[in-house]
Amino acid sequence: MKGFLRVFLIVTGSLVWVTTALADGFGINTTRLIYPEGVNSITVTVRNTMSDQPYLVQAMVTMAPDNLQTAPFNVTPPLFRLEPNTTNQMRIIGQVSHLPKDRESVFYFNARAIPASRTSPTESQSKDISGTAQFGVGNIIKIFYRPAGLSGSSDNAQRDLQFELVGNGLKVTNSSPYFINLAELTVGGQKLSLMPPNGVPMIAPFGTHTYPTRLKRGQVSWKTITDQGAQNGFVQAIR
Repeated sequence: MKGFLRVFLIVTGSLVWVTTALADGFGINTTRLIYPEGVNSITVTVRNTMSDQPYLVQAMVTMAPDNLQTAPFNVTPPLFRLEPNTTNQMRIIGQVSHLPKDRESVFYFNARAIPASRTSPTESQSKDISGTAQFGVGNIIKIFYRPAGLSGSSDNAQRDLQFELVGNGLKVTNSSPYFINLAELTVGGQKLSLMPPNGVPMIAPFGTHTYPTRLKRGQVSWKTITDQGAQNGFVQAIR
């Protein structure tokens, strides 16, 4: 199987990738995963809604969304064929004894799919030589390792974010052991960017971030993404 994985990684380097959380045809049946301390494994399901197109799928957990440095999780099966109009369930098994116990850790579940070949090897080689591009689909979602016994809850942590207007912007403090995923952040009616380099969409446990703004007062409203992928909305006045 390791030989097949190496081949797949090499082949995907020449593909044109389309990355989306909910791709038409191929996708993951959730938007995030929680791996609680003490479980042997969790499961995740991928789907193929195409009526006539099978996919070759590779799945892994990585340290970051933009590279293939593997994380302390194994995915079974790591490589498989996904037939049209079917789903497949995978197990994620963690080697997590070394991870922090006082806060969450975040990793990224990657599922990559390319259309399975319907041609003979000779025909396939001919197409490769002629330079035909093949489109692949990449899905990436977060996986949170959640130690047992953390204080509070993820929902309360989203509600209890702290805000302060400082000289160069709006300082947001997460005093909880949970990652906070922001969907929207507004102060004084001004929507702040959550995208780098000045913004971040996720605030780490016990972390802070200052979002640039010249406003010195106003009401703050924010939306967060829950464990189930829904959104919670909150409002707080700053004086």
